[in-house]
Amino acid sequence: MRRTPVLLLAMLAALPAAAEEARPDGLRWDGIAPTLQLAEGNFTAKPVVRLDADLGSFFGQDESNGFRSGVNIRRGRLGLGGTVLRDFTYSFVWEFGGQNPNDYNNIFEAQLAYTGLGWATLRAGIFTPQHMPEYAGSSFDLPFMERATITNLAASLATGDTREAAGLEGKGELGGGGARWNASAYVTGGVGSTPHDGRQRGAAGRAVVLLPPLGPVQFQIGADAAAQFHPGTDPGPESSRFRDYPELRIDSRRFLDSGSIRADQAWAVGPEAAGRVGPLYLEAVWQRLTVEPPDAPTRRFEGWYMEGLYTVLGPARERSNDTGTWKRPKAEGRFGSVEIGVRYSTADLGLTRQSIWTAGVNWYLTDRFRLQAQYENGRTGVDRDFQAIGMRASFNL
Repeated sequence: MRRTPVLLLAMLAALPAAAEEARPDGLRWDGIAPTLQLAEGNFTAKPVVRLDADLGSFFGQDESNGFRSGVNIRRGRLGLGGTVLRDFTYSFVWEFGGQNPNDYNNIFEAQLAYTGLGWATLRAGIFTPQHMPEYAGSSFDLPFMERATITNLAASLATGDTREAAGLEGKGELGGGGARWNASAYVTGGVGSTPHDGRQRGAAGRAVVLLPPLGPVQFQIGADAAAQFHPGTDPGPESSRFRDYPELRIDSRRFLDSGSIRADQAWAVGPEAAGRVGPLYLEAVWQRLTVEPPDAPTRRFEGWYMEGLYTVLGPARERSNDTGTWKRPKAEGRFGSVEIGVRYSTADLGLTRQSIWTAGVNWYLTDRFRLQAQYENGRTGVDRDFQAIGMRASFNL
């Protein structure tokens, strides 16, 4: 009889979980986000909506024919995602915004993933592989309007947005004491949003380890690598090309440009490090790019960035165990959350270089709505100086 209260308490504690599993089919709402459930939970569907509206102004340019100010719907995504047979996830998303300025209306994602292994996910289709920390997590978590230049250059070999790929993404604990690991590996093809790009062949991966915490200090180290075995250039001879915008995408001009380089293969590799102490978050990445021409000496380029973020209102960034990245601060209280940040980014392509100081502020009014503002002071191309102010309003359902 003495055990009866204990058993009763255990049964009562299990009721919410049982009720959750037995949730009836139909349409339910998480705030403004609807989810449709059918076939006793074996099929779910929810809409994907993302909008990034950008405004930017360039000034302080010391040469003519420089960057132009303007506006851009950077991301305008509509789609559908959910689960099938509980262990499979799917998503189909169309991009009506501009991955590149003045380039609209392309596929963004069409993928299927198996999550039944628990410790790993098998994923295939068109999606964004977990290669480089700024691509591993959601773009809604990025602290600045655009990824650092070296991230885009390294990812252009075999990953980045809308990449045709298949691979494995793993995660788990590492011994005791709070250490965790994340790793991913993919074989990749062309870029789904680029016509006639399907002949490209490559591979990429990322591995990070979160070390046991030392008091309030969290510290993570890792490495990223990508290889382009077959550039798949069409038309013309096989070649690789590295170029990027000035970390704002409101003008189609790119003065950082290696030009086309005849190449049998190319690769990028380098370390990454990240950590948090209370409201302060730090992240750094370095990459070496190597191109092997068929009848010329090997060419090598490099770049890196370092950034610091400080949450001045609301909770600090928290690490995601699924991606091994630090997610945006949660919006809490009447005024949401606010963080400030600074980044230095540089990339050297030999004849052209780009280095940019960026300072910015993010205001997360809710978990689905954010306002951003940033200031840039940089040099690109062949010693072309510029300054810029950028602003963004974002919505993520």
